[in-house]
Amino acid sequence: MSFAFTPEEQSRVEVAAFLGIKLDPIGYVDLSTIVVLSVMYGVEFIALCYQLYNRDYLPLKAKNVPIMFSLYFGAISWLMGDIFTGGLVHLGQSPILRNCKFTIIWLRVCIGAYYVTSIFALRCYSLYIVFYKGKAFKGKVAITSLGIAIVSIALFGIISMLMPTRMVTHYEEILDMCYIDRYYIVAVLLVIWSIWIYTAIMNWRMRKIPFCFNERVEMFTSFIILLVVSLMNSIALLVINVYPASRGWRNALLYTNHVGASIGYWVVMWEPTYGCLFHREEYLQYWINILKEDQMEREYDYSTNINNETTLNLV
Repeated sequence: MSFAFTPEEQSRVEVAAFLGIKLDPIGYVDLSTIVVLSVMYGVEFIALCYQLYNRDYLPLKAKNVPIMFSLYFGAISWLMGDIFTGGLVHLGQSPILRNCKFTIIWLRVCIGAYYVTSIFALRCYSLYIVFYKGKAFKGKVAITSLGIAIVSIALFGIISMLMPTRMVTHYEEILDMCYIDRYYIVAVLLVIWSIWIYTAIMNWRMRKIPFCFNERVEMFTSFIILLVVSLMNSIALLVINVYPASRGWRNALLYTNHVGASIGYWVVMWEPTYGCLFHREEYLQYWINILKEDQMEREYDYSTNINNETTLNLV
């Protein structure tokens, strides 16, 4: 896969100009974006392995490390979908990459953007159950909530796959790009904006609720990240004419989506991970003391016996 300005790439630029599209050739700026984001996710993978290994450490266990692990792989799928369909690489040499229905519907939208943003929303809902309703988020409530999100995503993907290609997305050989139908873009963005509206409602309903740790920061961060991601994707996909043709827009959108997802992840996981790594026993005792002071042992399903590994499966 070449990032050099080859005669074939020059021909593609000329054809695009003939069609009235200013096409910035795929080059080393695109490669640098891929490398930077890959390194970022590589570092996060190391951290995730550490968190998974220490998943029974109570402050980490309360964040539900397996769900956060699944969030990571959703973000990886989103990254691949963004790269393959965002104009950063050539598609013509690979039949898999030319299968725009697969890369758009599953990698970029369903397993990627929808799953990641749904987990952010689910995190807000779990905090609503714990701090607003005063109940533990576990058992049927947790399983049903996650199940509804996954089934909804799967249904959207299946329906999208069954729709005619012209109504969803197809490969434009002359420009070596995936073309997405405008009405399908609107449908996808409506779902993302709906998820943002949900987080906004949750933030508003819990604006006066006292939290134990940094949950208010988590909720507000999710609200801001989803707002920025929704705005950037709406502008790029609906306002900018063929945004993958613009070097600035295609790279900016990738950074917005994935730096945003990374920030959202670390806002949730940074404090217990740092405490586990550098101040394991001290932070554990601090965490337990905060629960006791705020009388949140029942909501967190915490036993006064420190050796008891039972705690809330907060998302």
